Amino acid sequence: MQLTNEPGLAGIPQGPRPRPPPTWAIKLVLALRGFLLRLADALAPPHIRVVEHATGLARTAAIAELARRGYAEVLDAGPLTAAEIATHTGRTPDATFRFLHALAALGFVRMTHDGRFATNSTLRALRTDHPNRARAFAEYFASRSNVEAWLDLGRTLDTGKNAFERVHGKNIWDYFEEHPNERDNFAAAMTGMTLDLAPFVASTYPFDEVLTVCDVGGGHGALLSEVLLRHPALRGILADNASVLDAARALLAHRGVAHRVRLEPSSFFTSVPEGADLYMLKNILHDWDDVACRAILANVRRATRPGQRVLIIEGFIDRRRPDPLRSPSDMQMMLVCAEGRERGIDELRALVRDSGFQPGRAFDLGIFGLLEGVAT
Repeated sequence: MQLTNEPGLAGIPQGPRPRPPPTWAIKLVLALRGFLLRLADALAPPHIRVVEHATGLARTAAIAELARRGYAEVLDAGPLTAAEIATHTGRTPDATFRFLHALAALGFVRMTHDGRFATNSTLRALRTDHPNRARAFAEYFASRSNVEAWLDLGRTLDTGKNAFERVHGKNIWDYFEEHPNERDNFAAAMTGMTLDLAPFVASTYPFDEVLTVCDVGGGHGALLSEVLLRHPALRGILADNASVLDAARALLAHRGVAHRVRLEPSSFFTSVPEGADLYMLKNILHDWDDVACRAILANVRRATRPGQRVLIIEGFIDRRRPDPLRSPSDMQMMLVCAEGRERGIDELRALVRDSGFQPGRAFDLGIFGLLEGVAT
């Protein structure tokens, strides 16, 4: 299955991605960036900060339009006038100039001294062949279904219930099945994010201790393929719904690991395939409330024997400290997913323990974490 707005497998490496930087370096960069952003805010009058952040919806829409119309590819040809760009994109010259003038102020394009517009590193991240698929994420976040859920935030604060299901009459996963273009674009965005995180997982957890790994709800196999590339003795099982697995075949073949992977159509709410020593759940639990998470983990436990493992891969949130990544993500889970939430490591340990696993090793990698559970 070809992903909507995706150039197939363009930009996705066949071999393992470069070894990631050490965790301390990641944490240092995140801390420094957070400090500089807070410093910039502190230097501006409070009402200016309010106005700037209140225009976030406009920025979301503009960035998505920048992605959707292929400006990143158009400007690869070199600096162009607004009129030239308008010819390529099917827009009017005046509107195009004003649009790109604003985006130049935000750092998404570069404006030359003679009034033309040029690409930069940020714009190049919106190319269709960029391996991290930021373009797909920009389009997903600005999708009508997601924006309409966010506009109903007030009622979620009143009720504690997710806005997406209230606004659209069905949960996001059922909605995606009825809107395959949005589903495929979302899948592309998640594949890109997973490719970014996969080297950290593959190089941190001791996969040499197991023989077979099952990626539960593993999508197109971005994580599993990276793990298999870095650990040639491993075999894999990819478990997801049939339509997702159809699309996964191409990625697994492209990365040269298809012969080492067994595809298992399944729903983690019904059953999880047996036969693995380790079951990975990457960004699965944060989509659901505690009751649903226990049901998912219980199915994993039924598939395991004592001593076999589950590996939870999620962002660890600290409720005592606001986090520029995890805290906004927690709101997204609250608004759009089925009463989902980001959780702290102790909350995840409790879910693991309640489901028949003994919490084991934990790895905090700054941008996300790994928590092991051992079947008792």
